[in-house]
Amino acid sequence: MTELTFAILKYGFVLAILLFVWLAVRSLHRDVSAFLPARDRRSQRRRHEGRRVAQPAPPAPVPVPDTAIPAEPSASTPSIATAQSPSLASLVADTEKKEQEQQQRPAASSVVPTLLIVIDGPRAGATFPLGDQPITLGRSTTNTIVLNDEYVSAHHTRLSRDAGTGVWMLEDVGSTNGTYLNESRIIGSVPLAARVPVRLGATTFELR
Repeated sequence: MTELTFAILKYGFVLAILLFVWLAVRSLHRDVSAFLPARDRRSQRRRHEGRRVAQPAPPAPVPVPDTAIPAEPSASTPSIATAQSPSLASLVADTEKKEQEQQQRPAASSVVPTLLIVIDGPRAGATFPLGDQPITLGRSTTNTIVLNDEYVSAHHTRLSRDAGTGVWMLEDVGSTNGTYLNESRIIGSVPLAARVPVRLGATTFELR
C-alpha cells in the first residue's frame, strides 16, 4: 500500500466519522427540541392565533342616544331644586323686606319733627322751622341755612320731605368732607328721624 492510498483512506475515515456525528447530533436535536419551552411557546402562540381567527369579532358598542337619558320628574313629583326654589326666593324677599323696614324704622317714628336745631358748631343753638320746601346747608349764601364753617362745602347737604310718606330725607350733594348720620358717612339719600345727630364739618344738627 502506497502512502497516497493510506492518506486517502485515513481522511475518508475521518470524514465518515464527522458525518456520522453530525447525523447523530441532528437526530438528537430534533428529539430534544420537541420538549424545549421555546417550541412550546411557539406552538401555543400558533394555537392562540388559530383560536383568535376562529372566534367571531365582538359587536361594536352602540352609542346611547340623548333620549336614553332618564326623563325629568313629572309635575306630581317635583325635584328637590324645584321644591327649594320658592322657599329660597321667599327667604330672600323676607330678608330684603326686613332690611327696608329697619332702614325706615327711624323715619316711621311717632315723633314728627318741626324744627332743625344746630347743637354744635359756629351756629350752635340756632333753630329753623321745617316746612314742605327743601332745605339746603352750606357756606354759600344761596343756601337756606348758611354755615360759616371752614370745613363745610359751599353746597354741602340737602334736606327734603317725601310727599308720600312725610319722611325727611338727608342727602349729601357732593361735599368734600362728607355728611355723617350718627357718625356714619352717608351715600346718596337716606331717611332722617328725629333726634338723630347729623354732622357736616364742625357743625352738628338734629330734627326735633
